[in-house]
Amino acid sequence: MRLRGRKSTGMVWLVSYGVWIFIAFMTAFSMYWFNTLFWKPSGSFWQELRIPLINNLIFATFTPIVLQISLRYPIEVSNWRLRSLLYSAGAIVFAAAHALVRMLVYPVTDSMTHQTFPLGWSLFGRLLLYSLPITWFYVYMPVVAIAHALCYYWEFRDRELRASQLETRLAQAQLRALKSQLQPHFLFNTLHSISTLMLTNVQAADTMLVRLSDLLRMSLENNTVQETTLNREMQFVNGYLEIEKMRLGERLQFRYEVEPSTLDARVPHLILQPLVENAIHHGVSRRAQGGEVRITSFRRADKLHLEVADNGPGFAPNPEWQTKHGLGLNSTRERLRVFYGQRQRLDIHSAPDRGTIVSIQLPFNTGKVPVVYDLEAIHGLR
Repeated sequence: MRLRGRKSTGMVWLVSYGVWIFIAFMTAFSMYWFNTLFWKPSGSFWQELRIPLINNLIFATFTPIVLQISLRYPIEVSNWRLRSLLYSAGAIVFAAAHALVRMLVYPVTDSMTHQTFPLGWSLFGRLLLYSLPITWFYVYMPVVAIAHALCYYWEFRDRELRASQLETRLAQAQLRALKSQLQPHFLFNTLHSISTLMLTNVQAADTMLVRLSDLLRMSLENNTVQETTLNREMQFVNGYLEIEKMRLGERLQFRYEVEPSTLDARVPHLILQPLVENAIHHGVSRRAQGGEVRITSFRRADKLHLEVADNGPGFAPNPEWQTKHGLGLNSTRERLRVFYGQRQRLDIHSAPDRGTIVSIQLPFNTGKVPVVYDLEAIHGLR
């Protein structure tokens, strides 16, 4: 891992010089203030600043290099022995480079005799031995530690991002699988309805096939889409109800109670059709005189409420009922969990001879909004 781009590299150099110059000023100020308090200063503040500023400017020059090397070759479990030795050798090289530059850029004088030391190996050795503990533990190691902290943080963030992307792909695959279960289920049931009319009313069966082709075209147009508007979903449901109307005739009545303000709301595609199909097959068609299916939508605060109701025979729920109430409701419930997590509800209210109401509550959103999948629901589908 390394710093990429001229902008990032330039920012590192700028920050390095800024931090080290600030430290130089703070060091000089503390020394000058301390000398002022306890004895007469030997010089002005700017004279006190020279040595810390020179040392820290050298540190500022070498810091980005050490940072880049540490990011490029971090210490890991598999190489910690060798890398630790190499970084220890790097500390000596860092201190030697600092001592060499310090010796060349500014003359070194004895504080007692004010004699300037001549350049040479003797002076270099003194500077190296004097500065090695400071540069190793107070300069070099903190820079290496900061680089490793950045490296591990970026690696952790990249791992989280990859995991999130995998979870999102898994959610999309699960939703596609649930949706693909509904499409053939709807198709086979509709074809079965058409087949019942083939011997008794050929023209009605032909009209149903035309309507079915329209629905299939709409379904194929949204084959890769997981979200649509309530208006578009109602168009699809209306086409399906027209097909069932041809099969059941006057035995099937349907009514819409849809608030206009909810038509632009985003809903999962094929969220209503399975509920309407259940209402017809388990409600209306079981009554000799037929019945009515009612579709309702309204908004309360930031929630969209959808209801599909019938006045069929109803039923008395029991502990085994949850596992036997059909593919459509199971798929709808799981899709809502993946889409919205705990921000949704699906309730079924029924009683013998009083019909059934399926109520859905989900967040009200309009416009194209990104779907944030619920990770707990995704794991639950595995």
